Amino acid sequence: MIRLRSGRIEIVLHTLAEGSGPTLLGLHALASDHRDFSALAEAWPGPVHALDLGGHGASDRLKGRAYSAEDWAGDADVALREVGSAYLVGCGVGAFSALLLAGARPDSVPGTLLLPGRGLTANGEHPDATRADADRAFLQECLVAAAQPDSGAFDPLALETRAHHRPRDYSRGFAEAANPLLLAEDGTERPPWWDELRALPGSTAVSGEAASALAELALLATA
Repeated sequence: MIRLRSGRIEIVLHTLAEGSGPTLLGLHALASDHRDFSALAEAWPGPVHALDLGGHGASDRLKGRAYSAEDWAGDADVALREVGSAYLVGCGVGAFSALLLAGARPDSVPGTLLLPGRGLTANGEHPDATRADADRAFLQECLVAAAQPDSGAFDPLALETRAHHRPRDYSRGFAEAANPLLLAEDGTERPPWWDELRALPGSTAVSGEAASALAELALLATA
């Protein structure tokens, strides 16, 4: 476990597996922590690191304001500097943050896998009153997850990212600058920013099952 300075807070980077192959860095879902990747670490042919994003797990909480996916992309950038060049895998809101980092640091991120998870449907174009029931269900899911004996703590202010809105094409510039993107598809709802990626030449649809999707990224990494 390594503590790293990211702006006003310290974040915690965990090493889940050692090895001499390509490096993998995992960014977890909203209201979760690095353990999103514990079961996947054995399937990767090299070192596996996973971050507790700000406000989650063992990382510090921000004081005086809420969080954004850009904040978490900044946390991931700090971790990337620590581990060196790495493939990225992001779950939920971590997938959006991974996309931002992949586009900002293409020289250090040779490929990225985007997985579903809590917070994935955030960052839509406009407020949507019709999603009130879905939002309540999401908050209840987070509270239930947090009450589990083995759950990592998270700052409730992290849930405010659900109310952040960006233009549909916000993600396009990052995706066009990034190296190959693998999109885990399982037929369930995807947000507008994900829809924007589907038609880009650098994006490839893969299995929506996490282990199978990661195997596709491993093939890319070892080709």
